[in-house]
Amino acid sequence: MIFDACAWAGDYPFGRLRHRTAEDILRLMDAAGIERALVSPLQGAFYRLCSEANEELSPGIAARADRLSLAAVINPCSPGWQDDLQAAQETMGAQAVRVIPSYHAYSLSDPRMGELAEAAAGVGLPVIVTLRLEDERGHPPAFQVPAAPAAGAARLAGEHPRMKTVISMARFGEIMALAPEMAGLANLWTDIAGAQGPAMCVEKLAEAAGAGRLLFGTGLPLQYALPARLKVEVTDLLDKDKAAILAGNARGVFAVE
Repeated sequence: MIFDACAWAGDYPFGRLRHRTAEDILRLMDAAGIERALVSPLQGAFYRLCSEANEELSPGIAARADRLSLAAVINPCSPGWQDDLQAAQETMGAQAVRVIPSYHAYSLSDPRMGELAEAAAGVGLPVIVTLRLEDERGHPPAFQVPAAPAAGAARLAGEHPRMKTVISMARFGEIMALAPEMAGLANLWTDIAGAQGPAMCVEKLAEAAGAGRLLFGTGLPLQYALPARLKVEVTDLLDKDKAAILAGNARGVFAVE
């Protein structure tokens, strides 16, 4: 089984996406041999109200709950985020919370982020800290968004040990820099969607941080899925470690069958 812990659906303001609906994402998953995915609404990074983005996506996710799960986007600096969190869990069946601090212009050390961390932990929802949506070099000149600091995500995990924390879209070097902390924090993982190299990068990350800390992720539809799968399968890791990265770790983190 392969579980994609970093997929998106919806509209993107800086380019036309050929694949934007939940059904479109399923077709991309089928082409890459991916059985399940955790999906967030792309509009959640851009709408004034994240709740509207979650509401738009959730029916499509619910219709294919056998293969798709919702990672609801929540902005802790938005008034009423507590209601958004409750609706995501109780009404939409979200399996995780995704935060996008750089696009919503707040620091991971903001006390409101800490409040969200504790609230999510209280209802058993992991928090995915998204460092970037895509390579910053591809941003429009008038809309340059720097990546959120990976160290801030690790610090957040250390300050809130009850919360399962997943770093998303970190580069290889960012993950390697945090490898000692990841190995020592039982509540911290990272997806590998943003690790595009060097050669055998997944094997190097597994050696540094431990295979149990890595989650398979593609970044669909902003990135291609098949290269993400191949960068795991070509490694010399043990089969059990490959299986853990491709699905086992994520199924445990997100409590998905």
